[in-house]
Amino acid sequence: MTVSVIGELLRHRARLSPDVEAVVSPTKRLTYREYNAFVNKLAHYLLQLQVQKGDRIALICKNSHHFPIIYMAAAKIGAVTVPINWRLKTDGIRYILENCTPKILFYDGEFDEVTPLLGTLPFIQQEIRLDVEEDALEELVEGYPDEEPQVDVIGEDPALIIYTSGTTGRPKGVVCTHTNLFAGSIANTTTLDWRYRDRFLVVTPLFHISGMVIPVCALVRGFTLVVSDQFHPMKIWDLLHAEKINMMFSVPSMLNYMYESLKHQDVDVPSLRMIICGGSKVPAELIRGMYDFGYQVIQVYGATEYAGAATFWLPEYGLETCESAGKAVYLTEIKIVDPNTGAILPPGEIGEVVCRGPLMFAGYWNMEKATQEVIRNGWYHTRDVGWMDENGLLYVVDRLRDMIIYNGENVFPAQVESVINQLEEVAESAVVGVAHPVWGELARAYVVRKEGSSITEEEIITHVRRYLPDHSLHEVVFVEELPKNSMGKVMKHVLRQHANQQKQAQPV
Repeated sequence: MTVSVIGELLRHRARLSPDVEAVVSPTKRLTYREYNAFVNKLAHYLLQLQVQKGDRIALICKNSHHFPIIYMAAAKIGAVTVPINWRLKTDGIRYILENCTPKILFYDGEFDEVTPLLGTLPFIQQEIRLDVEEDALEELVEGYPDEEPQVDVIGEDPALIIYTSGTTGRPKGVVCTHTNLFAGSIANTTTLDWRYRDRFLVVTPLFHISGMVIPVCALVRGFTLVVSDQFHPMKIWDLLHAEKINMMFSVPSMLNYMYESLKHQDVDVPSLRMIICGGSKVPAELIRGMYDFGYQVIQVYGATEYAGAATFWLPEYGLETCESAGKAVYLTEIKIVDPNTGAILPPGEIGEVVCRGPLMFAGYWNMEKATQEVIRNGWYHTRDVGWMDENGLLYVVDRLRDMIIYNGENVFPAQVESVINQLEEVAESAVVGVAHPVWGELARAYVVRKEGSSITEEEIITHVRRYLPDHSLHEVVFVEELPKNSMGKVMKHVLRQHANQQKQAQPV
């Protein structure tokens, strides 16, 4: 028996806490006993379909009780879950399916982008449509035994392939082993105040790395996973109250809506102990604002390649430090290195953020060269730029690949964007480097004006140069919207391509 195997964690939790609620969705409530029995039945069904250890099982599914059940059933028989972002277009889904060649595809019937692919990919042996209302999964496994499947799974076996969001091009399949995910759950549950019988709400998509680690944390700590695929800034507070939620996961845009709704309605959810927020930097004023209302926001910084969280910022570190990403999670070491030489940099100096620990992923699926680029000498190179203070608090500045080098000087786009976004007339901005034959790169801002705004390029540049060196911004291009991927992140490679093609088209 291997302690770090996910299926074993579920078996032990069902033995210890059979009557504790395990999974709650809008249509289903399962105790740990029922959850484990359902998972085992599905595991036997998959074995009958000749699913072997190492085979991939793809999942295109909104948040429901089906999601963790399929994930755990695959884990118990050594199959590898591939959760796919259901917001992708048909071509994006096809790319992932052709890249990882799953044997089984589970999909929600409502996703039109999947329909053109059905029956067209020869490696998929079974396509199983999920219907939450009719609970097709329950019908599927009826009659199958609920005892533990006898498959020899070890900690080093892959449990998950989760595809990166592809802000720099084609997504890469991040392979996480059972041990990686177990280590991630230990890091989370020992760094944060998560308790037995707590109730955790997940309204962010489960196909993110957070959505794949939190169900494992639930097994380790014995808490209840409450899942919903609906986020409404007002109704979310009703759900938190009705389900007596203690913890939830959010992203900054979601948190902002919740904050705004707090200002306009009388809300009291005394059970809510923490709101974990990540995906991008959480604005300090949002953390402080929620704190004033009595709700603690925990900022998380991490990566799919690091089984989710690498650091947490906690209010106990002092609200004056809430611009930081916090301290490295349990079992993790972080250091700042010179991106050129690899030398360790002292506190206060900006360099690349690197980390190591058992949470570090096993590698990119069938991409050995790309794996070697980011795992070097046992450290995962995040390609993020940041610095640490004397107390071990990490401050993330920007993406390394987004850094602009002007005449040997480093320009960090995130810093420039932060200054631009201070302007009332600006809705959002993105800064990229444009190749220049003399200066190397010039900083260009793509800016979306707020409705009715007439702010000019000159006004923006003057404002930026009031706070940052003159070379931090050279030009401004106004656009209706910024190109974003399905997870809402700005695709700077598209902007760089646009900027540099424009330059090439112009006579020097």
